[in-house]
Amino acid sequence: MFNTNPKEVLPPMRAGERESRAGGEQYCLSPLPLPTDSEYAVDVAHIDVRHDDVTMDIRQGASPDSMMTAGHILSGLVLVISSFCLILFLMVVIKNTMYGVAFAVWGGGLYTVFLFVFILSIVWMNTLLKRLPPTRLNRQRREVAFVVDPPGRFWLPAPQNPWVVSIIGAIAMGSGLIVVVELGEWLRGAEDLFPLTVFVIHTSSMAFLFVYPPLYDLICRLCKRERRTVLVPWEDVVAVCGFNPNLGPGAVTGFGWNFALLPPDPERPGYTLPGAGIMVSVGGLPGAQAQWEYIRRFMEEGAEAITPSAKEWGVEWYSAYVAREKAECERTNDPARWRRFRRKRLWEHARFAHWYTEYRMKHILPKAVPKDWLEEWSKPLPESQCAKPSVAVNELSEHLHAAYQRGEKFIEMGDVAKRFSVAVPATNYKAYPSFPFRTHAQPVLDNHH
Repeated sequence: MFNTNPKEVLPPMRAGERESRAGGEQYCLSPLPLPTDSEYAVDVAHIDVRHDDVTMDIRQGASPDSMMTAGHILSGLVLVISSFCLILFLMVVIKNTMYGVAFAVWGGGLYTVFLFVFILSIVWMNTLLKRLPPTRLNRQRREVAFVVDPPGRFWLPAPQNPWVVSIIGAIAMGSGLIVVVELGEWLRGAEDLFPLTVFVIHTSSMAFLFVYPPLYDLICRLCKRERRTVLVPWEDVVAVCGFNPNLGPGAVTGFGWNFALLPPDPERPGYTLPGAGIMVSVGGLPGAQAQWEYIRRFMEEGAEAITPSAKEWGVEWYSAYVAREKAECERTNDPARWRRFRRKRLWEHARFAHWYTEYRMKHILPKAVPKDWLEEWSKPLPESQCAKPSVAVNELSEHLHAAYQRGEKFIEMGDVAKRFSVAVPATNYKAYPSFPFRTHAQPVLDNHH
């Protein structure tokens, strides 16, 4: 179901089916949005970034954990560079010469470390987040809007391509180190000429990281390679949970569980539309079922049927978290625990991580879609115009509730439609309605269901 470049047609999986592949397993929870008898409906992966009574936006959002990991790396590298430069300073003191070089190397090393963390955790991540539009679900229309990549390969690499960032980042970091060292030499009079060439290379490489994304978008528009918004019927959307091996160089390094919500390609049965959908890590099959139930209950029962996850990011949340930890340490009279807690938070730059995550959620993520994206499509409908579940979904849901009372499990039933001999509507092999993503084009709405 994940292959978007098929060589031959594959039979699509149906709800309830399970298959083994490459040392792992894949469980199909949908098409046909059926209850899986999960005890909880929980946003396990924190992908619900916005919802109201009609629509829900799901996407991989910003996380303070990644920022704190970046802060941890920054602190560690600063410590390593400072330790190396301390040894260098001792050698300089012994020889009583080259003090300027030692200071320039120290400053250049710290600047390079800063650029490494800044380019990966700020610049590249912001570029990626601004190019990951949400998947929008509309429960009244019973449709899901996916943003699909243009077919085929393009001669220019995408701005979020890791190779682009790695190459340009390496040039920026290397030239940055040389700029600081040679600038120090020039300031103390050891060099007659300002290091203009390397300075231009450094500033150009840094500017490229910010100039390339809009330039790439302009070229795509000129070449008519813009992404499109595709409206997929809710009952066609595929939800799967996979238990797959994580592969390293020459070996399997572990196994991980993933939950994916994907749009099938009606013109290529068994495959999905390119570049669309969402895939997130979950703790296991129960977590995947809980995530699916969270989405399914919103679509089938409404916003009152779900309980959004608590917000665990932001300066206000972090301040309250620190205050609770301090109060607990004071209550138990454990100052050593408080000192360890504070050192760890400082080492990770935790306050900045939570502040910047809040900034990202409010200012970076909204840039992933135009302000008027699906504006008309997202408006509430009169009750008489709301779409209704199909006969197959209603009938299968009744059979499943009865089966769960008998102690049966969804993941052990196989093809649910076959299991209960319910006729499922034939697949429509026509392309789904679509329209340009970044223009003012809107879908032709049909309110008569």
